[in-house]
Amino acid sequence: MKKILTNNLFLKIISGIAAVLLWGVVINIDNPTDTFTISGIPIRVVNEKSAITDNNLTYELPGDKTVSVEVTARRQDRRKISADDFEASIDLNEIYGATSSVAVNIEVVNNKGLIRSWTQITRSVQVDVESMETKAFEIRVIPVGTLEDTYTFSGSTVLPGNVRVTAPESVMRKIDHAGIEVDVSGATDNVQEVGQVKLYTDEEGRDELELSDSRISLNVTEAEVTLGVVKTNQISVDIQVIGQDAVADGCKYINYTCEPQTILVTGPRSQIADFAKLTIEEDLTGVGENVTKTYQIQDYLPKGLEVAEGQPETIKVTYQIDKLEQKSFYIGRSQIRLLGMSDGLEYRFGEDNGITVSLRGLSEDIEQVTAGDITVILDVEEYGEPGSYSCEPVIELPEKYRDYFEVSAGTVRVIVTRPESEESSSEERPSENDSTEETSGGSGETSEGDGPSESVSATVAEPESSEAESSLESR
Repeated sequence: MKKILTNNLFLKIISGIAAVLLWGVVINIDNPTDTFTISGIPIRVVNEKSAITDNNLTYELPGDKTVSVEVTARRQDRRKISADDFEASIDLNEIYGATSSVAVNIEVVNNKGLIRSWTQITRSVQVDVESMETKAFEIRVIPVGTLEDTYTFSGSTVLPGNVRVTAPESVMRKIDHAGIEVDVSGATDNVQEVGQVKLYTDEEGRDELELSDSRISLNVTEAEVTLGVVKTNQISVDIQVIGQDAVADGCKYINYTCEPQTILVTGPRSQIADFAKLTIEEDLTGVGENVTKTYQIQDYLPKGLEVAEGQPETIKVTYQIDKLEQKSFYIGRSQIRLLGMSDGLEYRFGEDNGITVSLRGLSEDIEQVTAGDITVILDVEEYGEPGSYSCEPVIELPEKYRDYFEVSAGTVRVIVTRPESEESSSEERPSENDSTEETSGGSGETSEGDGPSESVSATVAEPESSEAESSLESR
């Protein structure tokens, strides 16, 4: 039996196959296969120069810049397989224009014997392609901090004065200006320093552009800055109006408005100390409407002084000239005062025993005046005999109106007469020895009024007549 078993070739072959199969069964039971995902495989870009750089383009992978694969391997080999065993690449010459996507190619580069099989999960990626632009920006000086009181800036220089920026089109659209920040805290003299050039996305210089993007390049990264600091003085603006009383006929100068009313100037300290105000003269003779004029401040400054940086360069002045209106008022006898009346005479004014007074001024002022606000004074002291005289009236207005109007009134015709009763008594009286009763009986009583027939009289009476004295006192 032993001889049969040891010398039988067929049995030996069958035993070998059975051993191999048994070994495979044991291996499968003790070390089975697993399927798992390998992530984080970096993407390598191929043909970047020919497809992108040579055409003045740039690109960006907006999504994940890695890919993943699904791997099948023995469980005991799983820990030996990593992303380093794979290589992923994209060819930029193969960008599909409709979707801006490109296929991902993946290869196994290490541990090929450990990997039973693998499946590509990420098959394509998005690629954003845009033009590169180059643009020059003036380098601004951005002061940081506060100068000493009564000092200001007087200009600045930057060497070099411009920076040339190369960046993707989308980034270039964000750039507002280039600048260098300079610390000026407490400065009383010029500031000099070398600063780093920065890019800003807003006019105020608060939002700085991050330069970590390798696609953004500057031809200079530093520049030398000189910032002038000078003494200042705040001066007032003095407007001298000439011809304000000689504006066009029928008009009146009111006032002016000025903006700004003060300005800051710079210059030598001794010269600044002697300069307190800026004077501008303007002739309004013959002008009949509002006028707005703009003056260049520098034209009115002494040689050596300049407008401080940041101050307005012009002064705007508006001169207000309004049209005048005229209004006439009838002034009756009750508002007419007579000075120097003679006893025994009557006074009358023209045909209607009144006077017309005209006021010319601004409409809003004239509307507030009534005839009752006007008083007319006539001096009749020289008119001691009956007759017709021309008299210049004096017009009085309440104090609050006196500076607002041009007042005019024509010459007044004053008619002086004796009362008829007095004339009759004089003709009938035979001598100075006539009785007192006859004299007093001849004197007439008068009253004042506004009508055309009203008159004013002053009658001379004998001193010894008590009735005449009573009549004068009552009048």
